[in-house]
Amino acid sequence: MYRLVTIFLVLLLTACGTSNQPEEPESQPTNGEASEDKKEKSSEGNDSVSDELQLNVVSFTDNKAVIELQNQTQSSKELQFSSGQQYDMWITDQDGKEVFHWAEGKMFTQALKTITIEPGQKHTFEVDIPKLDPGTYKVKFKVTSKPPIETSFTHTIE
Repeated sequence: MYRLVTIFLVLLLTACGTSNQPEEPESQPTNGEASEDKKEKSSEGNDSVSDELQLNVVSFTDNKAVIELQNQTQSSKELQFSSGQQYDMWITDQDGKEVFHWAEGKMFTQALKTITIEPGQKHTFEVDIPKLDPGTYKVKFKVTSKPPIETSFTHTIE
């Protein structure tokens, strides 16, 4: 019995082994652009994130943002996701204080998912947002695919 327990523990420890190699930080490509270098646009504008896929702000109202990802190519494009989360959104006020983070406090399934966008087609993301006080806000929207696609724009509420 002692030998059986010992063999089991050795196998268990071997299966759970550790690595002495330091972990490398996961890179997050942004289609050739660093997120800090993106031009800010008004909510009426569009922000091209690559020559292939383009994020367009369709509407930004008191309680909902609608953003479309359009395939600008002549071939199908696949977006691969490693969880149930397909997007995220952050809204900061004029002072840089975060007033809304869509994914905060949410949990997502760990599941591989692929979305195919055909040539010229669009994939729409609808995000429920809180009512915001009058002011100018910076909005960052990110499609959480591998690699991620993101855009930033400003929106003024009067």
